[in-house]
Amino acid sequence: MFNKIPTVLRPQEIIDKAFSRASKIEVPYESTLERRVRNEVISRVSTIESLTCNYLDKLVKRFPSSEKLHPFFYAILDLLFDIDRYKISLSRLNTSSNKIRELSTVYIRRVKGIDGKRINQTMREFYGRFSSIINDLSGDLSYLSECRDRMKKVPDINPEIQTFIIAGMPNTGKSSLISALTTSKPRIASYPFTTQDIHVGYRQIGYQSVQMIDTPGILDRPSSERNEMEVKALLALQKIDGVILFLFDHSPEATYEMEHQENLYHEIKQMMSKPIVRVQSKLDISPGRMEEIAVSVSTGEGISELLKYMESILAKTYAR
Repeated sequence: MFNKIPTVLRPQEIIDKAFSRASKIEVPYESTLERRVRNEVISRVSTIESLTCNYLDKLVKRFPSSEKLHPFFYAILDLLFDIDRYKISLSRLNTSSNKIRELSTVYIRRVKGIDGKRINQTMREFYGRFSSIINDLSGDLSYLSECRDRMKKVPDINPEIQTFIIAGMPNTGKSSLISALTTSKPRIASYPFTTQDIHVGYRQIGYQSVQMIDTPGILDRPSSERNEMEVKALLALQKIDGVILFLFDHSPEATYEMEHQENLYHEIKQMMSKPIVRVQSKLDISPGRMEEIAVSVSTGEGISELLKYMESILAKTYAR
């Protein structure tokens, strides 16, 4: 939904575009010069109103309403910018659109009732007042342009479908597991609060379409090592209904000792109000099966069993 937001023009760009379109207006032949000028001015005022109001209305419509956002996206956007200011700016665009419509109605009525000598002067008055309304939106348009740029960095996650969030210390094979579990190559998307990209994959499990998410920099280290933004981003993940698959690396090549992996597991289990499942990775190079669920992405061992287990989790968790 964030990719559908139009480019936010600067005030002068809106004014220039409106005036340029109005200057090209030509009315059909009229019996007198005064009638031609009058109709031409009316058409120009109407064109400026239509073009500008349609654009402002489109911005208001395409920028997502904070009241209608899923709690996950609301939490993310609340980290990226001031949502109260965002709402005020959208409201000001809507108000200005209505002002321009009212102004157009007033000046079209005025042009219809005055003598020919004052028509062009009246048109210039409308142009001036119209420009003033648009220029007053300078700060709001600039702010919304910044919001749009930041929204484009929000990961394309669908919080409405069943989700498995992959967690575990770095180098435990999270992204490899997502690749093995999904039916197509996982999409890579930026996550605004980390220096790394997240991986999002999809597949059908049983009768349900599910998504799997690996969030490097968020669920791969203790809270003491996260900055404030990362902690808040972690809290945003709380808004997504789902199950956590926590990967343990018991192999001799493990980057982190089991004590550290266990500590992170218990911390996330306590922090996240979701079911959490222990999964052993790299079974092919481990001394043996240390967890009830164990897989090897390299050999494929245990993958089908994990999928069956995930299907049973879905049946229990979402049977409502």
